[in-house]
Amino acid sequence: KVNGEPAKPSKQLSVGDTIEVDSLTKYLKVKVLKIPKSKNVSKKEARELIEVLEEFKKDIRDIIDLI
Repeated sequence: KVNGEPAKPSKQLSVGDTIEVDSLTKYLKVKVLKIPKSKNVSKKEARELIEVLEEFKKDIRDIIDLI
């Protein structure tokens, strides 16, 4: 999700947007701090592009409850 709304991979991001990734085993929510000028960035530079707001691994019991 981007800013709480479902988004396609081609969605254009802006500084200040929040991105949520909710997979079967992990949840991640980040805020966009910068947009890179090129598509290729180093790992060090990539860390400066976002701020992690929330991140956790899901408990196996929560996963089993979904089945």
